[in-house]
Amino acid sequence: MSPARRIDVILMTLPASRANGIAVASVRASERVRIGVVLSAGGLRGAAHAGVLRQLVRHGIPIHAIVGVSAGAVVGAYYAAVGLEIEELIADAERFRGRHLLTYSLNVHLDHRFEHRFEPWCGVIPDRLRQLERASFDRLHHGVRALGIVCHDLSAGRPRYFATGFEHGATLHDVVRASASIPRLFPAVPVACGQHAWNLTDGGLSDPVPLAFARARAIGATHVIVSDCRWLGRVAATDEHVVWIRPRMAHTGTLWSPHRGLVAAVRDGEAAVTEEVVTRIRGWLTNSAAA
Repeated sequence: MSPARRIDVILMTLPASRANGIAVASVRASERVRIGVVLSAGGLRGAAHAGVLRQLVRHGIPIHAIVGVSAGAVVGAYYAAVGLEIEELIADAERFRGRHLLTYSLNVHLDHRFEHRFEPWCGVIPDRLRQLERASFDRLHHGVRALGIVCHDLSAGRPRYFATGFEHGATLHDVVRASASIPRLFPAVPVACGQHAWNLTDGGLSDPVPLAFARARAIGATHVIVSDCRWLGRVAATDEHVVWIRPRMAHTGTLWSPHRGLVAAVRDGEAAVTEEVVTRIRGWLTNSAAA
């Protein structure tokens, strides 16, 4: 997706000339650096995002904005909006098993009628969802100033974008659930925004790596770190203001992992943040300070 593409965002309050999208933020060397982190789709492979974030934090890289889609929406929302520490995210990955997701899926399809029976078999999912219900786009943690989430609109066949200051009545809880609703495993989530009503599902269907959204004015990142945990998919053409990190994960698939497979994915995410990557990111900050 070209960074110059205009993004269809829920900005119903803007003039009609801009209602179909927001212009990509221009990037100039003289501007103050605002680092955005894009967390891609990827199913269970998204556990590697926690490893990438851990390394960025360890190296003192400031994260001013996070944009997440599908698995990335989950990791981004729990870090930035719920306020979980990186180590808590990694502990969840250690405890998580594929059967937890399947059991929770069955619970949802049965309209939660047997919740008291299924919940003990859903692992950390029920407790974490209750935490998410209390979170919002505008109460953020860990120095993050903006959070963006991408969903797919089934009726329009296109992505829908939500961000801090541009949620227009949609709750973070609903938007994250929709973005992470793996087709067939989970039903779409109806989300009402003003006069609009959308049937939203897995954002990875239409924008699995929302780089352009991160650079748009709603998020405002001047420099972007992409954590790309997809199994397949091309790496987009980038410039000197983008670092693309793609962990190599031999043992974790989109919907499957061996025993302790998510722990391996976290480690793969950490390994992908090399010294070369860190040096390049630090160069952004150094050049900005010298300008």
